[in-house]
Amino acid sequence: MFVDIAKISVAAGSGGNGRMSFRSSRGNPKGGPDGGDGGNGGSIIARADHNSATLSKYRTSKLWKAEDGQQGGKSRAHGRNGKDLILPVAPGTIVRLGDQIIADLPNDGDEAIIAKGGKGGYGNAHFVSSTRQAPRIAELGEKGEERELVLELKLVADVGLVGLPNAGKSTLLSVVSNARPQIADYPFTTLVPNLGIMEVGDQSLVLADIPGLIEGAAEGKGLGDEFLRHVERNRVLLHLIDASSEDVANSYRVIMGELKNYQVDLSDRPQVVALSKVELVEPAELKQKVAQLAKAAKLKQKDIICFSAQTHHNLDQLKNRLLLVASQSQQEVHIEDEMPVISLKADDDFWEVSKVDDGYRVDGVAIERFAARTNFDQPQAVLRLRDILIKRGVGYELERQGASYGDIVHIGDKEIRW
Repeated sequence: MFVDIAKISVAAGSGGNGRMSFRSSRGNPKGGPDGGDGGNGGSIIARADHNSATLSKYRTSKLWKAEDGQQGGKSRAHGRNGKDLILPVAPGTIVRLGDQIIADLPNDGDEAIIAKGGKGGYGNAHFVSSTRQAPRIAELGEKGEERELVLELKLVADVGLVGLPNAGKSTLLSVVSNARPQIADYPFTTLVPNLGIMEVGDQSLVLADIPGLIEGAAEGKGLGDEFLRHVERNRVLLHLIDASSEDVANSYRVIMGELKNYQVDLSDRPQVVALSKVELVEPAELKQKVAQLAKAAKLKQKDIICFSAQTHHNLDQLKNRLLLVASQSQQEVHIEDEMPVISLKADDDFWEVSKVDDGYRVDGVAIERFAARTNFDQPQAVLRLRDILIKRGVGYELERQGASYGDIVHIGDKEIRW
């Protein structure tokens, strides 16, 4: 089953705790602190893989978790890092966090971290200094990022085949490429996009058979805009009109209207306009329909290609025209997503203090990370956190806003008595 949208939950691995340990041996019973640092948690990475054609595996498996980092050991032994979890997706997949695109993977091998693993906590050996010879501080590991994400696949192809249902798109694809789509003489045979590679001399083009559109598709009618999304990444559109249609001009206008009304205007994408199934029409009638279509499309009649996939009439002409238009548009067409890919990295140094009902709240990426790694069961660790707040100017701001001894200060999901 083809799936082009999947909702998943991801949880990166948490970092391992730092070790609080003191070296002890027969000849050196007080050898000093030797607790090692915890290992980093594994991240979750989305990677475009040409062996993946759909997102179907993410439809049944909703939760994906990376490995946690291990606790630090004695003798300054560093805990083992958690393994990253690689999620293979089809090329052309984007990853959304809410309304924001956090990863765009159009090409095979593209990858992006979609949930970052937590950093391992420092062991007490890390805190040795000239004034602190026997620190009893060991940090907790950070939690890995947890997110609800949406994977969305937009097919990547050189040429997208568009047209009303039963215009002959699947038949053409089966004849000019190695694809074997389902074909029958009734509308909506194609319920999923199909890809095929068309050879033209010593060159090739990737073709995408987009399921048939109907009037109102841009608003979700029929198969709706679920499939218009795939047109966004096609450099050239092959607009097919059934030559046996009663009104070829109207067939053309319907599809152009849907392309224009989509959330990204696709009507100005380079096109090749063609009449299919010409074996079903008498020559005199075909000539009239070419004239009608050329007028509607504002093209010269010679620019309308008439072909038959059944008899192979004019297939070479069609293939050569597609290759020419695709090569000309390669540098000219720049396809942008409706939203830019953003970076989720925050300004670590920014913080702010606010008054709340039961005390004060400090918000800031770096400050919250320090608090999360602090083991509040260790008095020296709490004193260290207090020193950090003072050195970063948070202490001054707390006192400026009226904080006094014993007031509660919230930092993330932690709290400290000032």
